[in-house]
Amino acid sequence: MPACQFSEDNQSEDSTNFIFNIIFHSYFKMKRRQEDFANLVNEVDIIMLDIEGTTTSISFVKEELFPYVRQEISNYLKETWDTQLTKDDVAALTRQVSEDARAGVEPLPTSHSPEVLIPALVATVAAMMDADSKVPALKALQGHMWHRAYLNGAITGHVYNDVVEALQQWKKAGKRLVVYSSGSVQAQKLLFSHSCHGDLLHYFSDHFDTSVGAKVEAGSYRTILQALHSPPPEKVLFITDLVKEARAAEEVGMRVVVSVREGTVPLSPHDLEHYPVIHSFTHLLNPHLSPSKRASREQQKPEEEEKQKEQEEKQEKQEEENAKAEKVEEK
Repeated sequence: MPACQFSEDNQSEDSTNFIFNIIFHSYFKMKRRQEDFANLVNEVDIIMLDIEGTTTSISFVKEELFPYVRQEISNYLKETWDTQLTKDDVAALTRQVSEDARAGVEPLPTSHSPEVLIPALVATVAAMMDADSKVPALKALQGHMWHRAYLNGAITGHVYNDVVEALQQWKKAGKRLVVYSSGSVQAQKLLFSHSCHGDLLHYFSDHFDTSVGAKVEAGSYRTILQALHSPPPEKVLFITDLVKEARAAEEVGMRVVVSVREGTVPLSPHDLEHYPVIHSFTHLLNPHLSPSKRASREQQKPEEEEKQKEQEEKQEKQEEENAKAEKVEEK
């Protein structure tokens, strides 16, 4: 399947969660006007983006990136065993396993023979991935494998269509765009430079991964602010699909928006009430600058434009009233 086709249109076992969040959002937090979201963007200078569940489908990560590592790691290690890059990756994994051995994890064999060590490394990596480990040694190896896959065309990075339009508008507006993801910086750059929309890497000025700290810890966001030359935290907007990450960023004063896409973790009524929630980056675009809307408006006469605007406002108001009425009937 072409990578750009990973979207909310793809049905999965998590589709119910996605629909649940959208309905809940309609009931518990009346639909925010697009102008309100655009004002939020206008008030910040830096926009920091998560990847999985935010710019990129979780399906792509779960169904393509991670399975590729599991399927190809043995062949990859055999084919690259004598390269310095793989030697460094193996050394880093060995050190990590030695640290984990204190917690009861089985250590790697002491043999340097690839026939002995590679099967053990394969099992170790599989166990780390099963545990959803974020350790740098694993992320580095994954990044190197994906690098090879992107270059030979085995993988093409998925990015939502609405994200591309947002990147274009924000860059044109002078916003500084950065990425903070649990995936390694190398993996981030590979995804955006080999995306299904072409090379998008030039939109971003900085990349951060878990080497600055865990994404659920406020200290990590303080470190990022320092790396960005200490802008006022309220001038930074972080967009993520995980409330725990949003909460950590909010703790240091950053503005936050929670992304709800197919497969993301369901939000509680409290979270839906507390956080601005989007299911598309179009909600964060200035409607007067959006290419698709601008092109449509430019074809209309001023009278027709005003009339359509009134109709849109009337329809939006009616939708909110209907949602309230339906909620009352359910009670």
